Amino acid sequence: MLSYTNKKGKKVELTITRHAYVQFKERCSLVFGHTIDDREVAASFEKIFATTDRVVKLNRQEQWRQKKHGGEALYFRTNGLTFIVQNANIVTVEISDKGKRHLNKCKRVA
Repeated sequence: MLSYTNKKGKKVELTITRHAYVQFKERCSLVFGHTIDDREVAASFEKIFATTDRVVKLNRQEQWRQKKHGGEALYFRTNGLTFIVQNANIVTVEISDKGKRHLNKCKRVA
């Protein structure tokens, strides 16, 4: 089970939405250049999320998103990926490397 420690020092358990799994699989192949087998997606997701750091200093787009969605989004970033958490759910995964952000809007053809 994935979790993080909030500002008050309490452990918060996270659930992963199906959308986040799909985006993770698609975007990992775009960033790292290799596909993840369907059976390994959950293990890879947990392994990579375990290396994340919470983003404290938000950029302009992240500030805009927080305002738009009620200010409850948290961002965790590692290895060119950003995991977005709302209400203890990992809702999506985005590519955050400067030279690859345009890939967030691409649909990979299998």
